[in-house]
Amino acid sequence: MTIPPLLLLAQGRKPRLRRSPAPRPKEIVLHMSVAKVLREHARSDWQWCHVPTGEIRDKRTASKLKQMGAKAGWPDFLLIQPRGRLHCLELKRAGEKLSEAQDAFRMWCVRHGIPHVVAFSIDDVLIAFEAWDCLSIKIAKQRTDESLLSKGGGE
Repeated sequence: MTIPPLLLLAQGRKPRLRRSPAPRPKEIVLHMSVAKVLREHARSDWQWCHVPTGEIRDKRTASKLKQMGAKAGWPDFLLIQPRGRLHCLELKRAGEKLSEAQDAFRMWCVRHGIPHVVAFSIDDVLIAFEAWDCLSIKIAKQRTDESLLSKGGGE
């Protein structure tokens, strides 16, 4: 049983302070890292873009975007290989889950044979990019962890 710190102090004992958990990096950091990798190393015959639908907006702007066709659930990055095949990349902060709309879109992709990866780290992203062969460089660090492929990352 753990004794509360104030009670330890009242007894003349020194409480052992616990470290607070390290803060999780914000998702935007991962988005910017992925964009940097693609800007610097995407194969020239591939096309890609970031779909900026996740930011907080005022109601007026959100209404305009919705009228223009913005839809919930679409992935953060769309990549198109030279033969026209679409690849979808959804980025999530460690510990977060897909929204209902994001999961529905992911399942639609799986049913239609469209590669869709949910990545929680730059390592996950690089594994997907290696599998898709969309970079002009080869990643030196090879991971044996195939857990990403079980999330829908394989072709």
